[in-house]
Amino acid sequence: MGGETKRDAADFPAWHRWDRKFALVYILAAWGAILIGFYPSVSDRYLGKADYPAPAILQFHVFAFTAWMCLLTVQIILIRAGHQNLHKRLGIAAAIMVPILAVTGVGAELASQRFYSPKYPENLQFFIAPLVQMLVFSICATMAFLLRKDSAAHKRLILLSTSMILVAAYNRWWGEGLYQLFGDDFWGMIVHNFAGPNVLITAALAYDVISRRHIHWVHSSMVPAILLAELATSFVYHHPAWPPIARRLVGI
Repeated sequence: MGGETKRDAADFPAWHRWDRKFALVYILAAWGAILIGFYPSVSDRYLGKADYPAPAILQFHVFAFTAWMCLLTVQIILIRAGHQNLHKRLGIAAAIMVPILAVTGVGAELASQRFYSPKYPENLQFFIAPLVQMLVFSICATMAFLLRKDSAAHKRLILLSTSMILVAAYNRWWGEGLYQLFGDDFWGMIVHNFAGPNVLITAALAYDVISRRHIHWVHSSMVPAILLAELATSFVYHHPAWPPIARRLVGI
């Protein structure tokens, strides 16, 4: 993955007149999932109805996640307004937020596991999912920063990384319904956990084909890797050796 050749760049122009509309639709879909998925739990927490008090690590994660989404929204608006220089400067803030999001995301899940797993031991199976999600997010976001001078690759990596941290939002929205429809077997686990980001990723692939007539190398290389990560997640999730390992990792 050494980047695009001159021929690749010519065949896949960095900019298309529909790009700004696609980015706007993407961010609206993301915020829609966040508002619908998280509103009930956030509302309950502010009303004092949460299952457990929010530890500091969870509060930091919520702040970091919200800051990432707000920054992404601002970055999209800046590009639409033609303020590329400010967009680039703010990109440094996004790079700093990547490890913060990853660490607090895992920490928040640890807090959740330590509360729920003693009561519901089967909950330990799920611990593999956020670990993989944060890993994929970190890889894609880091690549986006390293390839920031390649705008076509950069923006696709940013959207891939953001899609992975929207898993919880979509799960809280339609995860239970998908669970009832598809169950929790090998493929069912993948469907009800990863349907949200996979819909966004499929839309990005379709947009490549519609706007450029072929798929960008970021998508052709990273999307199969993401799908393999999802398959690995379900394999570990269902393996009998995983819960004891997860128990030790969680510290219960």
